[in-house]
Amino acid sequence: MLVRIFVSCLVLVISSAQDTPYDFQPHYDESFQSTVMARLDQLEAKVLDQELQLNSANDQIISLKEQVQRLESVLLVDSTNNFKSRIAEDKTSKVIGVSPYSAIFSPRTCLEARDSGLPEFKESGMYWIDPDGIGIGDGAIYVHCDMKTGTTSLGHDSEETIDIPKCTDPGCYSRSILYQNTTAKQAKALAEISAECHQTIQVNCLGGPFTVEGIDYAWWNDVDGEIQTFWSGSDATVHTCQCGIDDYCVRPDLECNCDANVAVPLSDNGRITLKNVLPVTKLNFGRTIHNGGSHTLGKLICSGKSISPVYPKSCTDLWRIGHTLNGLYLIQGDKHVELVHCDFTLGQNLAQKRIGYVDVKSEPVQFYVQSSTSVSASEPTVGSPILFDTETLNEGDAMNILTGIFTAPKSGTYLFDFSGVNDPESGAFSVIFYLNDNKKGSTLADGSFQSTLTLPSIWHLSKDDQVKLSISPTTGVLYSDVKDGIYTHFTGILLEEDIFTA
Repeated sequence: MLVRIFVSCLVLVISSAQDTPYDFQPHYDESFQSTVMARLDQLEAKVLDQELQLNSANDQIISLKEQVQRLESVLLVDSTNNFKSRIAEDKTSKVIGVSPYSAIFSPRTCLEARDSGLPEFKESGMYWIDPDGIGIGDGAIYVHCDMKTGTTSLGHDSEETIDIPKCTDPGCYSRSILYQNTTAKQAKALAEISAECHQTIQVNCLGGPFTVEGIDYAWWNDVDGEIQTFWSGSDATVHTCQCGIDDYCVRPDLECNCDANVAVPLSDNGRITLKNVLPVTKLNFGRTIHNGGSHTLGKLICSGKSISPVYPKSCTDLWRIGHTLNGLYLIQGDKHVELVHCDFTLGQNLAQKRIGYVDVKSEPVQFYVQSSTSVSASEPTVGSPILFDTETLNEGDAMNILTGIFTAPKSGTYLFDFSGVNDPESGAFSVIFYLNDNKKGSTLADGSFQSTLTLPSIWHLSKDDQVKLSISPTTGVLYSDVKDGIYTHFTGILLEEDIFTA
């Protein structure tokens, strides 16, 4: 602009010299002025372009400085700006190893930072944390850490008391809440991995009801932008303030003081503890027709660590625990162990793909018993078990050959198989499979000739269920002889255990 003014003045001076007797006067005509102004416009455009480039470079420098600060918060840097290499020393001061905490540590919460024991997290103050996991999801966020309690505080631009202007319609006044150096995803991740989160709010009103005659004049928007009309507690289905919860509102029939809608100064306060809807992202008020009002919104404060299941049931559970590497994981299915692929690339917005069941047994259960001699009912009672005298295999000690009863040591799916040869002289009979003294299956031996009996079966058993075989009628005989051949066999095996049931 200064260049344009200077050139314009120069042209005017030259033009004013047209009445002088000098020979060069004719050269400075209107064509010359147009040429000069055109060149001036070009120069001015170049200057503006240079200014834009300088501003862009300045913004990039500021951004790089912020990134450096963020990196410095997670890199262990000593006084000489060299990386610390936490080392373990023996009694002779010789290096014998390097700590696994050597180079980078980015806590997900202030509690995790405090519990790390690292000296750089000793004092309370502002720190960078990465709730959705380092290297995935959104970038780290800047929060205040109380290292005495391990609480994480997320500040915003509406913590001071802010006046509400007078207006008449529902939600005619709105205040969007800006949380510094964070994103909605990171705020949700912080709440999800914390045991408890809360945000306080106080509203001073002169009139200005929240809800009156079934009309909502005031509400707030949660982290997903959804409308919420509860002002304290953790029940989103009930419109209430703290006075309604503690039963001290100015009118016993109301849940909030401001709902009295009177031209008298009143106030409501609350502590919102439903963490899955926090933080508050917008405040809305209406019908403040007397003298407006004011609101004060506290920081989002989170503490503790969310309780994870003993056995992770999903990739989300694994993410809450702290897993961030994509890959195959074992999780708890309905009754069985399942193999899934977890993609943690987007932080808590992860993808899970089921691969299939995994055959897992806490310990094997299998048996194989025989009878080397002919077997008949041990006593003339229907349902008496067949007894065996040879124990070839009994892993898990679930088969008792003295009683002939198998007792399931754990719930699961079992395979049983019986085979034997009848003694035709004893007549026709059946070998019956019993489960808890209930008949479940049988096989028949024709008494007119010698034949092989088989009785395979698969059953789901609960812990302590009992299985036995019996001969009916009790006069039947299973033939077996050491010299001639052992023909009576009974086997069983646990195919699949119900890992997550008693």
